[in-house]
Amino acid sequence: MSVRSVASSLRATSGRLALGALLGLLLFAAETAWLLKAGVVGVDMPLDGPYAALAAAVRPLLPDVVLRVVAVYVVAGGLLGLAAAVLASAWTRRGGWVALAVMVPHWLVLLLLWAWDRALARPALFDDLPAARPALAWLVEHGEPWQARAAAGAWVAVHLVVLAVRRVRALSRLGASGGAAARRVERVVSAVVVTVVVVLAVAVTVRRVGPSVRQPLVVLIGIDAFRPDRLGATGRGVAPHVERFLQDATLFTRAYTPVAQTEPAWRSLLTARWPFRTGVRYPLTPDARLVLAPTFAQRFAEAGWRTVFATDCSRFHFEGPASGFATRWQPPRGALNFALEKLRYRALGLFADNAVGAAWVPEFIDNRALAGIHDPMGYARRLSDGLVAEAGEGPLLFAFHATAAHFPGDPVYPFYRRYVSSSEPLERRLRMHFAPVAPGAKGAWSREGAEGLYDELLAQADAQVGTLLDALRASGRYDDALIVLMSDHGESFHADRPDLAGATSVHGARLGDEENRILLAVKLPGGRGGGLSQVDALARLVDVGPTLLDLAGLGGLPEADGASLGPLLRGESRPLAPLYAETGYTHVSPEVFDPGHWPGAPRTFDAYRLRPDGVVEMGEEAGEAVLREKDTGAFDGLRWVVDRPQADGSVHRGCSGDCAGPDARALADWLDDTRERAPDAASRRVAGHVDDRNDSRTPGNVRPPQRLLRVWPGQPERAAHPQPRGG
Repeated sequence: MSVRSVASSLRATSGRLALGALLGLLLFAAETAWLLKAGVVGVDMPLDGPYAALAAAVRPLLPDVVLRVVAVYVVAGGLLGLAAAVLASAWTRRGGWVALAVMVPHWLVLLLLWAWDRALARPALFDDLPAARPALAWLVEHGEPWQARAAAGAWVAVHLVVLAVRRVRALSRLGASGGAAARRVERVVSAVVVTVVVVLAVAVTVRRVGPSVRQPLVVLIGIDAFRPDRLGATGRGVAPHVERFLQDATLFTRAYTPVAQTEPAWRSLLTARWPFRTGVRYPLTPDARLVLAPTFAQRFAEAGWRTVFATDCSRFHFEGPASGFATRWQPPRGALNFALEKLRYRALGLFADNAVGAAWVPEFIDNRALAGIHDPMGYARRLSDGLVAEAGEGPLLFAFHATAAHFPGDPVYPFYRRYVSSSEPLERRLRMHFAPVAPGAKGAWSREGAEGLYDELLAQADAQVGTLLDALRASGRYDDALIVLMSDHGESFHADRPDLAGATSVHGARLGDEENRILLAVKLPGGRGGGLSQVDALARLVDVGPTLLDLAGLGGLPEADGASLGPLLRGESRPLAPLYAETGYTHVSPEVFDPGHWPGAPRTFDAYRLRPDGVVEMGEEAGEAVLREKDTGAFDGLRWVVDRPQADGSVHRGCSGDCAGPDARALADWLDDTRERAPDAASRRVAGHVDDRNDSRTPGNVRPPQRLLRVWPGQPERAAHPQPRGG
């Protein structure tokens, strides 16, 4: 081959690559114009009022983000251009503008075939395009992955057959005109084939040699919002991978979280302390409120372990250095993360949903908040590779928070066909939608539909967990690993309130089993063996850290409220350890569930402030109102004692469950004693008892400005609202 022919070939290739890149750039321009169009679902965002600060914080960061997005469009467009040029060459032998004109429709067809495949896998990628909704509805109901791939395969095969026929004819003509040239071509082809075979043989036969000594491995997996009633006979097959794990583990059937919201629950988990001792008591707590305390991750790190935390959603749960994890794989924190939701560049979901894309634009690809762009199963596979790789480097503590049940709540294939009826509107099947939690509010769904979508998202999280556990099994690390599977809170669908049927579900609004009962299972190294399959004693989320340290042979945490579950795992008993619990801060006013409740915390954007570094956090005044609004309570496995602040300044104490006898009074006393350690104890401490007909002791005093009103089952109306004695 002459130098001139090589140069000509390179010019032709570069021309087709440039045209493809230009088409990619035009696609980026078209999507940008669409994003800027007012009124598009999920895109329109006012930039005045409280949003002005958000826009100002994000603006300096956008050029770098947008340039990397443009690069994805250009590179993907160029590669599509090369593929389209090869296919187009089946129909024309001419070069120049004719070849380019034939290439363009092939580029578009390849793009459409790729979009077809991704639309079936993650329909939320296109659900805000009105023109695409009819086709999307058909795909969601009837589409299968093989259809797009078969169509693409058949289309490409036709082109390859035509190309092969043309090449055979060309070689025949070449053989007839010059045997020496034909033999040279034949030798080149043979050399290429031999090289490919050798490379493949080496790739198949060479395996990475694992370390001769197994390093200790502790894995903590948290499934957000997983309710334990989704297991067993009541679970309708939601979590087969969790069920399989439980065959090797010990399940704690009565495990509870002290606060049913992710950020404060994880802080209590890490420090083994009640929320009022951590300073983190609601989502987006200011860093200034954080009480620095040792964490179990810090203890592992001090002992020479590698410590890794990973999550695909950090909007309301971001772990910083205070977590004790030296390595943290998570999306960016603050204003940029919220703004990324508005940058719905779909080519990212088409072409960057892979390891290369995750490395180039991780804030998009590994970010649960970006519906359709984020591929949860691809993320789980990459995370599994990271887990296995880290486990080979030394002793490892690995924690993963799976957030499939978080907003935007977009199930992927095949999960969106599992539990929500096909008769429901398409938008309900593909994403979470907010419906006000108020009696008779417009926009409410059915409870069956809301729970169906929740179950689909849990099934998706279960599949992610299965991917991690399967990777450990395949690498030979599953059996010798200590693995804890848990959830940070439950979820309430207002089952006790028919007037709220279909309203948006909530967690952190009330104390009770629906929101505070969690999944907790422990697999010891070597498996359960002949050990216990379940433990019915009360367990708390704050017990997890001390348990991990105990089982790993490391020192405990100072001033911990939690205690190791090790004795229970060994079939022994331990002293009863009640649960302290408090509500969080949700989109629901507490008055909805408790008329007369103090409702002072704001529920608007104004409740938050934006730091100069772009971090979003709750304002000081709003935070104080949230703390005043909180219900606090105690649970001992048989009864709940709950105090609810009222609008008139009193505190309404209620008891549910077995509320008669000394055990109930002892639990109430324990709650009073525990709350004395809270920062706000001066205004809420109870010095004695107030007109409790179940307690014969002399009533004491309640310190101002609040009064304690005890309400027990069966208590007469007169005693339900007693007046406090003394000042």
